[in-house]
Amino acid sequence: MIISHRYKFIFIKTHKTAGSSMEMALGPLCGPDDIVTSMESNEGTDIPRNHYENTLIGRTYAKSRLFRKLIDRRSPLLGNWYWEHMPATRVRELIGREVWDGYYKFCFERNPWEKVVSYYNWKKFGQERNIPPFKDYVMQKSHRLPLDADLYFDGDTCMMDEVFDYQNFQQSFAGVCERLGIPYDGVMPREKTGVTQEKSDPHDYYDDETREKVAELFSREILRMNYRYD
Repeated sequence: MIISHRYKFIFIKTHKTAGSSMEMALGPLCGPDDIVTSMESNEGTDIPRNHYENTLIGRTYAKSRLFRKLIDRRSPLLGNWYWEHMPATRVRELIGREVWDGYYKFCFERNPWEKVVSYYNWKKFGQERNIPPFKDYVMQKSHRLPLDADLYFDGDTCMMDEVFDYQNFQQSFAGVCERLGIPYDGVMPREKTGVTQEKSDPHDYYDDETREKVAELFSREILRMNYRYD
C-alpha cells in the first residue's frame, strides 16, 4: 500500500496482481513524507517508510512478529499503523477525508478463477505451505482465498477512482505514471514470479463445483470488472 503526498495518489494493494513489482518500482520514487508499507521484497531496503509511529511501541511492533500476533494492528496503542494489504476503509480513516477525497485512488484486479489458481500455487510452491488439493482448498472455509473486494469496496460501493485489469498491467501502469507525472522508464521489477504451476491452463484446475464457488465468493469483483470464466 502506498500513500504518496508527492504525487497525490493512494494505491491499494490486492493479491496476485503484480502489486509487489509495482511497489518496488514506485518505492524509490516516493518522497520522504510518503507512506510505503513493508513487505517481504523490500524489507532491509530504504523503500518502506512512515508506515508506523516512531515510538517505542511502534518500532517494536514493526520488528517483532510475535508482538504483531499479540496486538491487533488497529489497536489505538499503535497510533497510525499501515500494512501491505490494507483495506481502503482503514486508510481513509487514518488519513482523513480531505486527503482521501483529494488524491487519485487506484488498484488492480484479476480474473478470479485465474487469481485463485495463482494464489494457490504461490502458497503451495512459492511459500512451500502444506495445503490440500485444489478442490479442498477452494471449498473448505478454513483456507484463506484472495478475496480482495473488501480491500477496495465499502459494502457494495467501490472506493477507487479506477480499478485496472491485471491483464493490461504494463499499459495501465504506464498510463497512471503519465497521468500523475511519475517518471517511469518502462522497466518493471519482477517480484514473486516464476512460481511452479501444476497445470498450464487455469481452467484445468476447476470442476463445476469449484467454478461456481469462486463465482459466488468473488461476485463483487466479477460484477465490477465483467469477468467471465471462459
